[in-house]
Amino acid sequence: MPKTILIVEDDDLLRDLTAESLSSLYAVAMTCCANADEALHYLCNKDVPSLVMTDIHMPGSMDGLGLAHEIWRRWPTLPVILTSGDAVIDTGLLPARTAFLPKPWEISDLASLINKLVTLPPQVEA
Repeated sequence: MPKTILIVEDDDLLRDLTAESLSSLYAVAMTCCANADEALHYLCNKDVPSLVMTDIHMPGSMDGLGLAHEIWRRWPTLPVILTSGDAVIDTGLLPARTAFLPKPWEISDLASLINKLVTLPPQVEA
């Protein structure tokens, strides 16, 4: 089964830039969703990804924190990275294999967190 990162972000540009940047670092598939509802549908109907990265504040019936709670309940070993430009998270209350990355972040910070949470194959330079 191929490894996948699921990126959940309502900002089109940030979602695309994140996927493109991570594709240059890791030899994994990128799946992108614009909101938590879309992401939960994906999680329930496709192979579970290696990692979920989700923004916290998004439109829809649930936000990214609601999505994370569903992930922790249904797929407790699935690593999750939460990110936000204005939310404050007590990282001491987060489950194992979960991290919070405040916006704005650098791709190196994101890669460092990913490397702590999951082992992904690096992208091979051509």
